[in-house]
Amino acid sequence: MLTNYHTHHYRCRHAKGQIEDFIEEAIKNQYTEIGMSCHVPYESFPELGNRRMDYEDLDIYFKEIQQAQKKYPQIKVLSSLECEYFPKEHHYIKSLVSKTDYLILAQHYIKTEGKYQDAFHFTEPRQLEIYGDVIEQGVKTKFFKILAHPDVFMTLYPQWDEACEAVTHRIAKLANQYDVILEVNANGLRRGLKEYKDGERYPYPSEKFWQIIATHYPQTKVLVNSDCHNPKLLNDNYMKMAREMAKRLSLNVLEHI
Repeated sequence: MLTNYHTHHYRCRHAKGQIEDFIEEAIKNQYTEIGMSCHVPYESFPELGNRRMDYEDLDIYFKEIQQAQKKYPQIKVLSSLECEYFPKEHHYIKSLVSKTDYLILAQHYIKTEGKYQDAFHFTEPRQLEIYGDVIEQGVKTKFFKILAHPDVFMTLYPQWDEACEAVTHRIAKLANQYDVILEVNANGLRRGLKEYKDGERYPYPSEKFWQIIATHYPQTKVLVNSDCHNPKLLNDNYMKMAREMAKRLSLNVLEHI
């Protein structure tokens, strides 16, 4: 059974393709389920930039998914959004739970020293500690079904250290306590091999992160998602690499949510 629950299209402003393009690609690859999950728009949150749909387009986004669900009965099409969690947006995110089939928590930013910092650019242990704090706040709301790229903090982090290990254990415990699925994200593989202080590796998925999950928390629910921004990437070689990694580590991969 092939599925993908992390899918972006043109409305997020940094992806290509209409909803139908992704669904037709999924059908061609014999997928049984696909979840559309563009980045959540905020009514007023300029600090997060404009690489996401306008807030005014949210109802249109849901309507397009509903139309696709009717047009393609041969595949299950689900409605989702990829969300950051911030306490000031709590009620807004809560309102989206009933409008979607599931929500994805993806903490791209943390606030520290009065500024929002990008998780793709973490380099210091303190940032990982705050990242863990925000993840905990998010999963405790019980709004989210999936935690996307939980190991994204390794993108620019120079080397695996005690802070990395600590936040990994923390995330795993939270995922199991609140029944949140952790995601092996193929999009990190698409970024290519990079040279770090501890050697050559992909930004994410992090082998060391997932080895801890496999060894200490084998019951943790896991999904392999493409995080594709182009229909051609839905089931590309990097998605296959991510599946092979999950299989090699004997992760508890779910067939569907």
